[in-house]
This record gives sequence, C-alpha cells and structure tokens, in this order.
Amino acid sequence: MSVETALWMMAFMYPVFLAELLTAEGMLVSASKRRPYFWVFLISGIVLLVAVVFAVCCFMTLCNGNAIAGAVGYFLVFLCTLVILRVCFEVPFKVLLFFGTGAYAFQNLCYRLASVLEITGVVGMLGNYIGYGWADFAVHLGLFLVSAVLFWFLFVRKVRRQGMENLYSWNVLLLSLVTLIITIVLCSVTNSYWWMSPQLSLVNYCSAIVGNGFILWIQSGMLERVALKSDIETVRNLWQQDKRQYEIARETIDLINIKCHDMKHKIRALNAGSGLSTEETAEIEKCISIYDAKVSTGCEPIDVLLTEKELICNAAGIRLSCMVDGKPLGYIRDYDLYSLFGNLLSNAIEAVRGIQDEDRRCIDLTVRNCGGITVINCSNYYEGELRLENGIPATSKRDIANHGFGMKSMAMLAQKYGGQLDFSYDGGVFTVNLAFPVKEKALSA
Repeated sequence: MSVETALWMMAFMYPVFLAELLTAEGMLVSASKRRPYFWVFLISGIVLLVAVVFAVCCFMTLCNGNAIAGAVGYFLVFLCTLVILRVCFEVPFKVLLFFGTGAYAFQNLCYRLASVLEITGVVGMLGNYIGYGWADFAVHLGLFLVSAVLFWFLFVRKVRRQGMENLYSWNVLLLSLVTLIITIVLCSVTNSYWWMSPQLSLVNYCSAIVGNGFILWIQSGMLERVALKSDIETVRNLWQQDKRQYEIARETIDLINIKCHDMKHKIRALNAGSGLSTEETAEIEKCISIYDAKVSTGCEPIDVLLTEKELICNAAGIRLSCMVDGKPLGYIRDYDLYSLFGNLLSNAIEAVRGIQDEDRRCIDLTVRNCGGITVINCSNYYEGELRLENGIPATSKRDIANHGFGMKSMAMLAQKYGGQLDFSYDGGVFTVNLAFPVKEKALSA
C-alpha cells in the first residue's frame, strides 16, 4: 500500500464528490431540529469523515482500482455522512434514508452531466481557450450551481412544505435505494474502462443520468402522496367534526324554536295583564322571531345549516339571500350536506365580514334543478387580492395548519357523489358552482 497514492486519491477524487453530496444533504436537513452539542458532533463527524475517506483510499490502493471496490468505497463514505447527520440532527431513520438517497442522486447526476460534456469533447473545446484544467473546473462548477438551484426549487422546497413526519412508503424508498446502488456500481465500472470505449461509457453515463432523474422523480411523487394523504386525513377529521356539530346544531335549533314559540304566547299573556303597548310587544316579538325563523328547503340538514348561518349573518350585519330546493340532494348523507353547505357559507361569510360597504355585505345562495342536474351557486363580494395555491384560493388566516381545507373538502365531497366543483372571481365577486346528478331516490322523495 502506498500512503502517497492514498493521499493523492483523497486530494483529487473525493473533494468534488463530498462538496456536491454534502451540499445536497445540507439543503435537505437544514430545517431539521439540531441535537444538543451540535457543533461538537459536527466537528467530530468531520474528523471521522476524513479518517473514513483516508481508509477507503488505502483500501482502494490495495485493490488496484477494482471497480467494485471503488463503488463500495464511495458507498461507505456516503454512509458515514448519514451517520454524521444522524448524530447532529433529530431525524428519523427513514427520513434520513430519504434525504441521503435524494442527495446522492443529485450528486451523481451533477457528476455524470459533467462526464458527458467531458467525453463528448465540450470540455476540450473550452480548454483550447482557457486551459483544460480551468475548463474542467468551470464546467463542473457551472453544472453544480445550476443543478443546485433547480434541486432547491423543485425538490428541497417541496420537502420543507410537506413535512416528512408522514413519510410512509418503504417500498418506494427501497426502490430508490436499489436504483441508486445499481447506478453507483455501473458508474464505478465505467470509470475503469471509459478510455477504452468512449461510446459505451457515454451510454452508461446517460443511463446514470436517467436513473438519478428517476430516483428524484419517484421521491418527488412520494412527497405528493404524503401531502395528499395528509390532506385527506385532515378533511376526514373535519367531516367527523361536522357530523358531530350537525347533530348538536339540529337539537339546539329545535329546542330554540320550541322555546321561542312558547315565549311568544307568554309575552301576549303578559301584555294582556300588564298593559304593554302594542309597539313594545311587536318589538319584543321581532327580537324573538330572529331565533324562531326556521328555514324550510325540503332537506333537513340544509335547513339546520341555513338556520344556523342566518343567525350568524344577522349578528354580523350580512344579508343572506337563499333560494334553495334541497329535495334533489336528499340522497346525500345528512352530515355530508351539512359539511358541504357549511364550508360554502363559512367561506362566504369570512370573505364579506370585513367589507365596510353595507351594500356589498351580502351572500346569494341558490340551489335548483336544471335538466337532471342539481346546480348549487354561491356568490359573494370580496376585497383585496385573491391568492391561489395549487389551483384553489389560499386561506387568509394565519393558522394555515387548521384552515384552508374548505375548498378541498367541498371538492372531495363533490367527487364522492359524482359531482363537480368550479369557481370564478371577477370584479370583486367570488362565485362557487357545484353540480350534482339527480338520483331517482331524490326525485321520488
């Protein structure tokens, strides 16, 4: 074994590899919580990494540059970086494996892109002007910077948005890791004979680029599934809350109606005995009638919801105009209807509540049957700029984790019953349209 050879390999083979790999790992793990004594662990980890790299280089000199030994060496260094991340950050193992696989795919992608430019002669052409060494450095650095920016915007930001605590697909994660190992082995083998067969090397480099791109693509798909699963679970929890709230609201409104009806008779009796004026009696009955007004649409859950929302609108100075035929929607479960119309009107009330112009503090709701299709239309004014996120209006509330699911919930309910949802906004008016097929059960009810 030659120590000088090992040191030469450390100086010329691993710096670029480690710079690219550690940069990608750092971007992915930077938002994670640091462990106590972070800097002590980090410095100790760097010392360990240098020792592992030196040991790997010594091992490779003993193997006389064997391709498999080279692949094993790179993989051992990669595992060492994961150990450092593990002791420095509070990251679950499966999340750490996800980060490491994505980071290694990024590193190998950068390196193989540079290899393609080198073997096709692009680096040599540039070297005629600035020297081969500078040309090689410029190509590697340029590709690295461009790839890092794309990696951040297309992958890292998505990781930060979704949150990795719900990462669950071990099958996809293991597929990524196996694909990465195969890519590493192929690249190491190619490094042994690239000068003998540039054409075959070019094919392997392109295969490696495709393989690494595939890894990042399926991991990105995992993130989309994590987000979708999280949203579905949140919406289902909200549906369960709406179901409980519907039962409570129905019982409460029935009780209020009974009490208000009885109170009217008692007021009339009191007026006959104490001599209350007609105007005073009318004013008291008017106040009570606000709570005694029960909406009748032919569909009980819609009646309960509209009665509840009318009370809220009266208290907030909002005019709620309703022309609703709820019979065609009778085949939809009660609590689903309550949730659907609850989200629809809650969003509208939230939008108009802050409008100062009283003429614009109004909501129009219509439900009608049009040629076998039940059409729900809700329109309201809004102020300010409407911001879309993933194609739907983003919540204006600060608690993003617990708000912003109204439109998602309505869309999922529409899909559940074979309907569709769309919305439009123009001239300060926001409109939601839902269409449901009319079922025979609803028509015969």
